[in-house]
Amino acid sequence: MIAASCSVYIAGQLIPDGSAGDPAAPLALSGLSIHWGRSTTVDQPEPATCSVDILDRGAGPVRVDQLVALGATLVVNAAIDGHASVIVFAGRITDLDIQWDDAGGAVCEVIAADLMADLANRYVGAEPWPAESLQARAQRILTSIGAGAAVTVDARPAALPVSRMDVDRQAAANLIRELATTGTAAAWVVVPSATAAPGLRIEDPSARGSMRALVQQVPSLLWVIAPSASASSPLDACSVLRDPVHWTRATADLITRVTVRWLDQTTSPDPTERTVSLVDPSSETAYGARGLSVGTVLADQASADQAAALIVSGHRPSAVWRVTGLAWDFSVTPVTTATTALALQLLDNATRIGLPLLVGPLPAWAPAGAEAGVYVEGGTYQYRDGRWILGLIGAPGTGAGGSLSYWQTDGSIRYVDIDPAITFLDMIGVGPRGNTGPSWQDIAAGRSWASVPAGTDWSEFA
Repeated sequence: MIAASCSVYIAGQLIPDGSAGDPAAPLALSGLSIHWGRSTTVDQPEPATCSVDILDRGAGPVRVDQLVALGATLVVNAAIDGHASVIVFAGRITDLDIQWDDAGGAVCEVIAADLMADLANRYVGAEPWPAESLQARAQRILTSIGAGAAVTVDARPAALPVSRMDVDRQAAANLIRELATTGTAAAWVVVPSATAAPGLRIEDPSARGSMRALVQQVPSLLWVIAPSASASSPLDACSVLRDPVHWTRATADLITRVTVRWLDQTTSPDPTERTVSLVDPSSETAYGARGLSVGTVLADQASADQAAALIVSGHRPSAVWRVTGLAWDFSVTPVTTATTALALQLLDNATRIGLPLLVGPLPAWAPAGAEAGVYVEGGTYQYRDGRWILGLIGAPGTGAGGSLSYWQTDGSIRYVDIDPAITFLDMIGVGPRGNTGPSWQDIAAGRSWASVPAGTDWSEFA
């Protein structure tokens, strides 16, 4: 069992759980729940929320209604022996509800929401903004409302040009979400444990560690796209609760064609809306037209073309089964260096975003061809009876993650060596496989293919 603790702070004051301190003081009951992330890769993340019950038996020096207040900060920390604590949630209290409970006193249900909920009530009103980079626009939004929160933008979306605009009066949260959608990215609230200061990160899903790689089959010697475990964090399937797990194949989230709207800066006095479209003919032939229209504030067509390619490639049909309902129970997990590191990564709100997760070995009842590789997009975390249970929401690894660059491609590959079924869109999210085998130049002179051991994986990487 991974013994990860849970500590709740309200307005900077630790709320005891009854294991120490004054037993008559208000106590945080087992049953804390945190919900964060997004359920689909098309939508932006919703504000993270946390709920916790506080018991007040009425005999302590401070009443629970004096302890909690609307707008007070609520921070949840987790720690594992020998490691620094991490921040699982940080936000402000939005709702309070007190009622009698059989536990022997008044129970106050406390609900808090993170920085994005607060930004929904902060309005931007400013002079018209010039065309600029997405990074500059994101900082301009927070500066306009006097927010002290920092915003970081991943490299690809940071450099994208965004249109001049008359902002008039809009909620800061909506402007940030629009900006993230413009960059084919996701806007997350992060609270690094080192600073404990809430901030924003506009994250690029196409820069995540790739779960797929271009590998050579033996003995056919064709290059094909295959799973790449090297970029994923391993999670033993024996530590996953069986009951919530489902293996699914569905057409509901397929996108076969996309229209991206962008704003032409060459017209006056206002920019003119233009559109670019992209169709995946093979998917549309098989599944029919399933379209998506995306509004952006991109300022050139090249950026809109790139956005369309990323959207279509990330929502293509897959022949394999995908896993949903992953629930990792720390109480059935052996303590190792790897499991401890993964637990801290998933608890930490700054490192869990888009974390590549590979679950295995798969049980016998899983369908043939099942693939348990996902990028973590959210979850419901519960602290029950002294242990964490992490219910994870994940996006399939197909069409997402970092793509290998031209110089990373094996120099020995010819066009005729590549599986003819592979399309250019298929290569989005296919990363380098690393040095996994002997180089071609190491083959002894006069050696035949028959003498090559079965399963040899060749590589040109140094």
